[in-house]
Amino acid sequence: MTRLLPWAVVAAGLSGVTINVLRLRGAVSLAGPSVSAQVLDVAAGAALILAAGAAGRSKWLLAVAGTAWLAAEWANPAAPSAIPFTVGLVAFLAPLPLVLASQWRPLPDGGPAGPASRWGRPLLGGGPPASRWQRTLLGVGPAVLLATAVLLGVTAAALTGPLVSAAASPRDAGCTDCPRDLIAVAHDTALGAGLTRLGGLIAIGAALSAAAWLAVTVAGHRTQPRRWLASPEGVAAASATAFAVAVAAGLAVTLPGGPAGPPAPGWHAAAGAVLLVLAAAVTMPASRAARARRVVARVAVAVADDPRRSAADALRSALGDAALRVAYPTPDGTWRDRQGRMIVLPNREVTLITDSGEHVAALIHASAARIDPIAVAEAAAAARLLLDTERLEAGALARVNDLSTARRLAVEAADAARADLERDLHDGAQQRLVALRYALGLAGAHADRLPEPDHAARLAAADRAAELALASLRDLAHGISPGTLAAGGLAGAVRTMAENAQSAVTVTELPAERLPENVERTVYRLIADFLAEAGRMPPPGVSIAVRHSGQHVAVEIEYDRAGGAGNPVHLADRVAAAGGQLRHTDRGGRRRLIASLPCG
Repeated sequence: MTRLLPWAVVAAGLSGVTINVLRLRGAVSLAGPSVSAQVLDVAAGAALILAAGAAGRSKWLLAVAGTAWLAAEWANPAAPSAIPFTVGLVAFLAPLPLVLASQWRPLPDGGPAGPASRWGRPLLGGGPPASRWQRTLLGVGPAVLLATAVLLGVTAAALTGPLVSAAASPRDAGCTDCPRDLIAVAHDTALGAGLTRLGGLIAIGAALSAAAWLAVTVAGHRTQPRRWLASPEGVAAASATAFAVAVAAGLAVTLPGGPAGPPAPGWHAAAGAVLLVLAAAVTMPASRAARARRVVARVAVAVADDPRRSAADALRSALGDAALRVAYPTPDGTWRDRQGRMIVLPNREVTLITDSGEHVAALIHASAARIDPIAVAEAAAAARLLLDTERLEAGALARVNDLSTARRLAVEAADAARADLERDLHDGAQQRLVALRYALGLAGAHADRLPEPDHAARLAAADRAAELALASLRDLAHGISPGTLAAGGLAGAVRTMAENAQSAVTVTELPAERLPENVERTVYRLIADFLAEAGRMPPPGVSIAVRHSGQHVAVEIEYDRAGGAGNPVHLADRVAAAGGQLRHTDRGGRRRLIASLPCG
């Protein structure tokens, strides 16, 4: 509101002068004798000035156009002096080129996606690369047509304004009560009429060029032309073109010897109405941007109070896009979310935010309809601190996630190697030992029929040795990858392991149902590794409980403090690789190892 105050003062002052002139001699107004048309006339000029103030420096031409629109009414016998009267004569057609020039956009830098972005100017991703013809259509073609329209408009304004005023004064045409024209030098009414006619024809050419510019611009948005026309930018472009057409039509029906048609005041009123639409279209992005800044500032405070909220929450509220996602670049060239999880950027509906040529964040919109470049730029600038903070967090969490992934893959590779080794032992050495025992049995049965008893005894001893080797090999294979875990589930495997443990182990609770394979394998290896570690110095009173509740599995291993078992690092690594947590408590002479695992 503070920024608009000087603009409002200027608009009020100029409107006051115009209203006073219309009040005294409204019958000769450009808007015609209708009071409603005169009110519309003044409102259009004031709205342009206020819209320029709301939109900022980029729309200063609209403020000049609004001033010229109001000043054109001062070319009236009721003008307070010769100076405003002369200003009114000079400003007669000045709004035409000014309104058209306000629609100028910089030529694309590197393609139709727009200039390289920085804070306050987002870069919008736009799908597959455009062809050469499309780039020309989107860039150079509209620029040439709009520049032509502006140049023709400037020429028309110069001819019908200062040149006509210099050629002949209204007093020369019979307006005896008009103030003096300060720049009249030739006093040639025929020359003035000729210049007016020529300027009107050139203004018609400017209107035709503006119409061609709008048509080519719409064609450049051939995928969604209606959506672009409904956007504030499209409405502003269409309004500027309609204004040029209305002005040209009004001149056409009043030119000396021009074609018959509706009276010029009607076209002037139509031009004023279009200027109101233009002012609204220019003000809308500014109001959206201001709202986005306010919402981001408000939500940023809430984010500071609630760590669960994020910059994405602030931007969703500010831009009205509930599905908006935010991705951050990492040094390895990937994009991650706030939690460090990898994100693949789509080809469309993406706004890249950069600072000094470096990517800071990417806003992934739900649809192209949600992309309001000005609001996005203001919201991103307001959320800069949040985005920078979360970008650092995302980079750190990305490294943590990568480490967790590597640890999980290492555990999975170790489990796969155990399974392969168990299979090789079962299919290789174990089968050979079984075959050896069979051969020794046959040889022993044959030796019993021989007269030498020592042969049978030696064969029996060899068979016992092979039996012990086979049992040891089975125990080894069972420890590597227990068959009971795959066949009977976690409950049977843990009970078998407890029965074969070197110390007394009590199993207090086990889940009756089967759990996911990776969870069963992690729980079994946790208990097996603990007992293997404790087997060197068995702790007394070991008790094991496995509880399944909802989406989690809890493993509790409790033993007396007098035992020598510890908390090996590899146990924590195995639990962390499965997405769980491991902690060690010491209370009341008993130690407890507690693992919590997700069971989704």
